[in-house]
Amino acid sequence: MGALNYVYYPILGRMLPPTVFGEVQTLVSFFLQLSIFLSVLGLVTVNVSTNYDDELKRNRVIFDLERIALVVSLGLLGLSIVFANQLQIFFRFNDSLPFVVLALAIVVSVPFTFRGAFVRGRHGFGVASVSNLIASAAKIIFSVVFVALGLSTVGAIGGVVMAQLTALIYIAYWAQRMGLFRAPGVHWASRPDMSLLGPELKYAGMVLVTSLLITLQFSIDILVVKHYFDAHTAGLYAGIATVARIIFFLTGSIAQVLMPSVKLKNTTLENRALLKKSFLLLAATGIPTLLLFVIAPKAIVHLLMGGAYDDYAHLLPMLSVAIFAVAITNLVVSYYMALRRYWIAIVVVAGASVTYILMVSHHGSLMSVIEGLLLGSLSMLLLIAGISGSSWIKNRGKRA
Repeated sequence: MGALNYVYYPILGRMLPPTVFGEVQTLVSFFLQLSIFLSVLGLVTVNVSTNYDDELKRNRVIFDLERIALVVSLGLLGLSIVFANQLQIFFRFNDSLPFVVLALAIVVSVPFTFRGAFVRGRHGFGVASVSNLIASAAKIIFSVVFVALGLSTVGAIGGVVMAQLTALIYIAYWAQRMGLFRAPGVHWASRPDMSLLGPELKYAGMVLVTSLLITLQFSIDILVVKHYFDAHTAGLYAGIATVARIIFFLTGSIAQVLMPSVKLKNTTLENRALLKKSFLLLAATGIPTLLLFVIAPKAIVHLLMGGAYDDYAHLLPMLSVAIFAVAITNLVVSYYMALRRYWIAIVVVAGASVTYILMVSHHGSLMSVIEGLLLGSLSMLLLIAGISGSSWIKNRGKRA
């Protein structure tokens, strides 16, 4: 799935001129930011599916969360229509329609996200993987066809819409078979049960803050470059960023499997054993790729993106290190979110603030932007290590 998600970018990078490809990358970054609320509610759904034993109560909570997500996504669609021209001017796009299509992609992602989250929470990783494979493959097929027909940026994002609809058919069937059904007396117009939703919305607030900032950490450099640099430079940088993000695509699924595996009723030793195994998996997949990018950046960029991006290949080593740091942070943060440790949100806010301050104050060159991303990500990791380490020492002292 990670491979297919990644292939989408170099394929479009070769089909589109750098300026247009920069627009696509910017929209993808926007999609990650705007759909963060959906990812958050999906993670809450995973946690609910993992820890709730009462089927009716579980399904009621999931259905109410889905209704909230649908309302928010429709609101974003309305805002994108109203402010499309302003977004076009600010990000220097040739057309405003891609922003509306992007918001539509978020709307159709709602039912797909919740059913996929439920299936993962019930440990149906095979079913979830197949549905994501369908979505990833369909995204490539539809986007390539639409771009070949001359739809440019709109076609690239329109492929995402069609892919989500295609994969929804499969995942909806399996989610129902695994026990996700509408609770009796619950319908779209009924009022949510706040006595059930209250604790989950509190948890969702913590997940929202942490997930938003981790997602932004993963893509903030593209947005900064798109705003402060000319369109051609931003497009070429997007190509290098596409290569560096292979590391995140390779390791991202480890965190997705870790979250539903960590349970509140498990012992600390059991959960930590899962975290250690996840670290080993991340190292086994991420470090060899990182070394390859550091040793032969120009050859890798030329192979994946083409000769137009060769002059910027020197950015790849440091950017790859920064993305690897973000991947480690994502894994650790996912672990503490699964355990409902609310302090993790404060740490992520502090680390992200370092990143944003550095980027806003030092963006005179592309390398300066990358340095801000790297230093901010490392500061976030150091803060997490410091707090978790002091907590471990404290608990060990109590046991002694």
